[in-house]
Amino acid sequence: MKFVGGGILTMLFMDIYKLNLYANEGYYSGRNDFVLEFEYLKPVSKSTIIDASINELTKPDDVTSTEIKFWKRILNKGIVDMNAGEVASVSFTNEGMVTFYLDDRPPVSFKAPKFAKSFSSIWLGKNTSRPGLRQKLLGK
Repeated sequence: MKFVGGGILTMLFMDIYKLNLYANEGYYSGRNDFVLEFEYLKPVSKSTIIDASINELTKPDDVTSTEIKFWKRILNKGIVDMNAGEVASVSFTNEGMVTFYLDDRPPVSFKAPKFAKSFSSIWLGKNTSRPGLRQKLLGK
């Protein structure tokens, strides 16, 4: 994987995490494998991360309540409380495999193509709520 771009998620004037994008060919296309790496700059609870993720995941109109329940289960297994200085990564494959990594625990993987596309779109989608961060991640 090669570095594509990076930025910092800031909310209410607080830096939450540094986010880096890595992709197989050194660029993100949405069709190649890629990794999002999160370096937390402040402690964030598992429940806060999941709630924020679900809030973003439910914005599109085509998401069903059944999908949200399934996606909450995925996030509950893949997300943990994060402390300042800790790094977590999420890898995405073209086949829809999503793997959550944290240094001190085994990876957690799911094959869930719609979740993979929707979850990565929180940061990389054209309709992201953070377009400035998206541009930095894409190296623009």
